[in-house]
Amino acid sequence: MNGKPIIFVDMDGVLADLFEYARDLHDVDTYQRITKDQWDKMFSETDAEHLFSELPMFPTANQLLGMVKDMFGGYCILSSPLSFDKAGSIRGKKAWLRRHITVPADDWIFEHEKYIYAVQADGTPNVLIDDYGVNIRLWKDHGGIGLKYQADEDSLSDLRDRLMRVKAP
Repeated sequence: MNGKPIIFVDMDGVLADLFEYARDLHDVDTYQRITKDQWDKMFSETDAEHLFSELPMFPTANQLLGMVKDMFGGYCILSSPLSFDKAGSIRGKKAWLRRHITVPADDWIFEHEKYIYAVQADGTPNVLIDDYGVNIRLWKDHGGIGLKYQADEDSLSDLRDRLMRVKAP
């Protein structure tokens, strides 16, 4: 392991506020009150391209990406497309990135099974910043370093501290 980790950053929940949209749609005070069936119905009945292109941006999004780029020299977007409308969700996510992100990424990857990027060919573990615990667990199970972060619940300074420990173990 001679390489440096590649930092992969999720979109929904980390950069884009899907939760606000879902709260408003379901008229609840917190996204945590939305059932899995309600999430599935929302995604299957929504124009995916429109949904993902129009999500609000978390105020810390570009600050987070700038911090990662300053610390590690770059980053890649790694976002899961909808199974209901893969092509539409990818088009929407790309439009969202072009509109909102001012810190250029090295690459944009849209993949359900994020864990396939957990480790480089030389064995160097990569880092995933993601709000979804299942993605973090799978990433770690495959040898990567997973950092759970949800922009509307977690502190950017805490994430910075955890990234510092990754950078200088």
